[in-house]
Amino acid sequence: MLDTTAAGDAFNGAFAVALMRRFSPERGARFANAAAAISVTRSGAQPSLATLSEVEAMLHSIATNHN
Repeated sequence: MLDTTAAGDAFNGAFAVALMRRFSPERGARFANAAAAISVTRSGAQPSLATLSEVEAMLHSIATNHN
């Protein structure tokens, strides 16, 4: 089941974090997409938000599987 509650909030918050970390807009969008993707796999709003390590692990997994 997918729950899209807070997916936009997850994206926006993660994109802001990425920009604060001086990521390029493109890298920031990938980071934010990963955070939003994780959030839709969980129920609720705040409980669905990913940790930094979860987002980084997802991005690492994607990079590893595409090389």
